[in-house]
Amino acid sequence: MKMKSLLAERKYVIAAVLLVLCMAAYWSYNSFKDSGKLPVVMNAPDFTIPDLDGKPVQYSRISGDVHMIEFMFTSCPDICPTTTYNFVQIQEQLKKQSLFGSSKVNFLAITFDPKNDTPKVLRNYASKLGMDLSGWTILRGEEAETINLAKKFGISVSKMPDGSFVHTNTSLLLLDGQQRVRKIYKMGEDMDNQVIMKDIIALQDEAAK
Repeated sequence: MKMKSLLAERKYVIAAVLLVLCMAAYWSYNSFKDSGKLPVVMNAPDFTIPDLDGKPVQYSRISGDVHMIEFMFTSCPDICPTTTYNFVQIQEQLKKQSLFGSSKVNFLAITFDPKNDTPKVLRNYASKLGMDLSGWTILRGEEAETINLAKKFGISVSKMPDGSFVHTNTSLLLLDGQQRVRKIYKMGEDMDNQVIMKDIIALQDEAAK
């Protein structure tokens, strides 16, 4: 009788422990699911590309809790200027919250076309579209080097017979201060500035904790 009672008691204890473990697992899963954190897509490769003054810029040394990287070329007829225009709208929103530039949020533009995108052309492009260079880094490296870098980010690039470039529409990257890609966006008219702004703020808040 005592043996049966002991076995029954053990069953209740085991059942209670299993119930607690299941509840803990369920709570942990939902806490993770509802945390709102952006997942890590990939670790970004480090790279060094000259800026408009010809000075080598190593990505891992660029300050900021959040980075947005755009691969582009100035002779692009539609997607690139539309993307940069949207970037500038986000830039202005970040300025209002004192989050643009310095140790906060920084933007990078990397051209595929160094032959035509001279420093003068890129500066004129930036001025025309309203890019505030206090929070932008414009990079201009060797063509093959830049195409190879884009491929490391999962971006497919092809040079056309007329000298222009065709690349995947998902050439817009959000990275945290630990050099990790946290989200990839479509460019041009497919951009959702509100979503991007929300994601930037989420990463900025994450870095501040």
